[in-house]
Amino acid sequence: MDLSEFKALLAHVKLLPHPSKAELNLFSIGARGHYENPISDLLAFFIDPDAGHDLSTLVLEALMECLPGAYGVALSSQPSREVMTATGSRIDILLESEEWVLALENKIWHQQNNPFADYREHLKLKHPNKSHLLVVLSPEGTAPSGWSGVSYRQFLAVLSPKLGMAYVESPLNKWLILLREFILHLESLMGKNVVASETEAFVLENLHNIQELILLKNTVVKSFQEECLRFLSDYFSDKDYEVSTALNHWEGYPALRFGLSHWQSHSDVVLFLNRTPGKRMEIRTYACNLTTTALREKAKQMLMSLESDNCWDERGGKILGITSYIDVSTDNKELLFTKVAEGIKVLDAFEGSAKRR
Repeated sequence: MDLSEFKALLAHVKLLPHPSKAELNLFSIGARGHYENPISDLLAFFIDPDAGHDLSTLVLEALMECLPGAYGVALSSQPSREVMTATGSRIDILLESEEWVLALENKIWHQQNNPFADYREHLKLKHPNKSHLLVVLSPEGTAPSGWSGVSYRQFLAVLSPKLGMAYVESPLNKWLILLREFILHLESLMGKNVVASETEAFVLENLHNIQELILLKNTVVKSFQEECLRFLSDYFSDKDYEVSTALNHWEGYPALRFGLSHWQSHSDVVLFLNRTPGKRMEIRTYACNLTTTALREKAKQMLMSLESDNCWDERGGKILGITSYIDVSTDNKELLFTKVAEGIKVLDAFEGSAKRR
C-alpha cells in the first residue's frame, strides 16, 4: 500500500462504530462464574424466596413469566440441585409447588445433549399428581419437543426491570447489588457483541492492509528512536558518554527511554509520544534507587523545574517520577530531542552529585 491508501484506510476507520466497553462485574474477575454449575447454584439461590436474600419471589416471578400459561409462585420446598433420576442422570434445578413441579435445565453453552426423556420420566414417577413444567434456559431459547425454551435474553429482559423497581422500593440490600452483578455476568456470557458487525467485517476484510500499517508504524517508531539516540550521542560526545535506550508502550503509544550507561541506577528520561486526542506528549524523568528520605528530597530539589507539571512516588518512595508536558510537533524533532537531552543533563547532575550522598 502507498501513503494515500493508508490515509484512506485510516479515514474509513474513523467512520466505523467504535466497540463498546463491557462493564466489569464481580463474577468476571477471577471467579468460576462462567461454569454452568456455579451459575446454576446462584440461580437456584436467587429463585428461592426463603434463601435469606430478602428479594422474595422477584427472580422466580421473572422466570415464570417467561413460560406459556399462568402459574403461582409459592414454592412448597426449597429448589433442589442436581436431582438424580433412576438412571443416574441429574436434573439441574427442580422447583416444586403444591400444584406443579418444574425441571429446569440450565445451558450456558449451546450444546443440548442431556437425557431429556429421562428427566420427563422422573417427574412422572415422582410427581404423578402435579403439572409438569419442563424448561430449558439457554442462550438461544431452543428446547427439545415437549419442553419450553427460554432464552437468557428473554429471562433477563423480564428480570432487569424488576430489579430496577426493587432498587427504588427497597432499602439498600447487598443482594440487590450481587443480583445486578450476576445479571451483568450472564449478559456477558451470552456473547453480547461489543463490536458492531460493520466494524468486524471491515477489519477482517482488511487484515493484510492493517498489518502493513502496523509494520509501518513499528518501523517509523524504531527509526524515530534511533534518530533520537544519534542526536543524544552527538549531544554528549564531548563528555564521551554512552547513551542507552529502550522502547516501551504505554496505553498503546511509544515510550522512548534514554539514559547514560555510567549511571549506577536504572534512572532514565522518557519521551512519551502520547497522541490521544486532548492529551499532550510528555518528558518524564525517573530517579531510581532513592534509598533514603533525604535522597528523595534531594532528587526532587534538583530535578523539579519551572516546566515540571507533576511528580509522584513509586515503589514506596524509592522512585521519583516527574512529568513535563510539551507542546511541540513531532515534525520539530530537533526541539523534541533537545528537551530529552536537557532532561538527561539534569538527571546526570543528580546521579553524579557526590555519588548521591
